[in-house]
Amino acid sequence: MSVTDSGSTTSEILLSPGDRRRCLILLIAALSVVSMTSSLVWPILAESLSNRGYSETEISISAAVQFAGIVIVSLVATRFIPVLGILGSLGVGLVLVAIALIGLPIWRDYTAWCVLRFLLGVGNALLFTAGDTWINQILDDRVRGRWMGVYTTVGMAGWAVGPLVGANLDPETAWPFMIGLSSVLITSVLLLPTRRITYTFPVEDRAHSGIGRLMIVFLAAPTVLLSSAMFGILEGGLQSFAHLYTMDVLGDEFRQTGYGVIWVGSVGAIFFQYPVGWLADRVHRGWLLVACVFVIAACLTPLPWLLHGGTAPWWTGPGLLLWSIIVLWGGAMGAVFTVGLTLLGQRFRSVDLVAANAVFSLLFGLGGMVGPLMVGMSMEEFGPHAFVGSLIIAVVAYGCFAAARQFVRR
Repeated sequence: MSVTDSGSTTSEILLSPGDRRRCLILLIAALSVVSMTSSLVWPILAESLSNRGYSETEISISAAVQFAGIVIVSLVATRFIPVLGILGSLGVGLVLVAIALIGLPIWRDYTAWCVLRFLLGVGNALLFTAGDTWINQILDDRVRGRWMGVYTTVGMAGWAVGPLVGANLDPETAWPFMIGLSSVLITSVLLLPTRRITYTFPVEDRAHSGIGRLMIVFLAAPTVLLSSAMFGILEGGLQSFAHLYTMDVLGDEFRQTGYGVIWVGSVGAIFFQYPVGWLADRVHRGWLLVACVFVIAACLTPLPWLLHGGTAPWWTGPGLLLWSIIVLWGGAMGAVFTVGLTLLGQRFRSVDLVAANAVFSLLFGLGGMVGPLMVGMSMEEFGPHAFVGSLIIAVVAYGCFAAARQFVRR
């Protein structure tokens, strides 16, 4: 990819090391700010709906609508992103997210929120599908795992900031959404310098893009792509219900502890991703993915018995045990994302990489639609601890599939 005076780009090989590094740093910083917005708004919306008397099922439907936007974008990504270009796709995504954040505090009707959350999902999907493609496209495979570790680390730092801020804001005010809107502005400023070093897709690749390409890509790498569905189930279930589950078990006075579960998990993800990325450059990436999945299952299993440690100071035995498990769980979740994106970049290039990231987002969106519905209805039917049980079923089912695939491919 070379940079001309007009800002056009051609071959990836000719991108200078300095331009490559600057582009990566700015992109990673920009997408981490978007992550902060998502992790701030998501639990705030769930809590606001709960405060207004909506059931877990209604809350989960509202969350699922947001993921439906991700699904729609993913289905058409191979058509639109090559035409709009990477930077154009990011710009459209930012505009849609801004519109949703402006509308959410103005129209608080349940139906209006579903429409606005759909727009939020479309915007986020454009941002991350285009951004992930751009980052993977310019990386050298020798250091891909480490850079994806850096990307996920910074992104998870953004995720960690959201719940920390949200725990101190009233969900019935406009402040959470105004803070989210300011982060969109910061993201736009960070992306401006990259307009000279954007990636343009070859014309011949655009001609062969389409939904059929999504199926071809999925059949080429089903294990890594399905990891995104599992990640979506976990992410949707956790962001929508982890704090509500904590308050159901410990009491409403432990609201900040509920947000702390999300925050501490994100902190765990921050510290684990570079070491996992380093490992991904040295060990078998497929088996590393499987190991991370079963670590998640091992961390979720004792949670109902450990949760009461949230009522004790963190430095006591019960508190240390609870928060240590949540740190490890968050680290393993982030690692699934890091290793998954590393494997995609290793396997696919150009429009095929767009298709792979689109399928990754599509399955994340489908998983995110299933996750809140599955968790919300399970909690309503079987009680609060069904939050943990439903997530374990999803994780173990995928883990067994991924392990079996690795054995078959030996």
